[in-house]
Amino acid sequence: MLARALITDPDLLILDEPTAGVDVQLRHDLWDLITELNESGTTILLTTHYIEEAERLCDEVAILDSGNLLTVATPAELMDRGPDRIRVTLRDAPASAPDLPTLSAGEREGRVESVEMDGDQLVVTATQGGLVAPDLVRALDRGGHEIVDFDISRTSLEEVFVDMTREGGSDQEVEAVAADGGLGGSPGGDSP
Repeated sequence: MLARALITDPDLLILDEPTAGVDVQLRHDLWDLITELNESGTTILLTTHYIEEAERLCDEVAILDSGNLLTVATPAELMDRGPDRIRVTLRDAPASAPDLPTLSAGEREGRVESVEMDGDQLVVTATQGGLVAPDLVRALDRGGHEIVDFDISRTSLEEVFVDMTREGGSDQEVEAVAADGGLGGSPGGDSP
């Protein structure tokens, strides 16, 4: 089907779940082909249930829920909407999260959502984790905590999608997304 569509060298190619039901190797081969077509000037409209596929291939992502358009944004813009997780592995980790007065300023600014221990790791959930990280390292150093490993992970596109479309999500959440660059305002009806 794809080969037949490519014979005419189209300016616009509409692909409806092109990798559904194919093995991993063929999926990656198709991703490479789609990327090459796009780089050669073909506009591609792709529908997919594979979030990884949207994250890897799409310049812009439209999130739909029950037929309602919730938002259109780049994958990076969507991932910026969620918090980052900073994981710091500590030598001789304390049983509870250490007192980090430097982070209190971040909490007042709304950046730090939580600070907790997970085994030997201090886990800080924060928006703009890269801005929180230097203060966190300084506070741990001042508190005499030795850092063994440090990692910042962004919210995945899948986490953003699930959060935006979760069953029982409130109309207020959808309206907030719409006000923050989404489209269409409140979704019609009672469904999120």
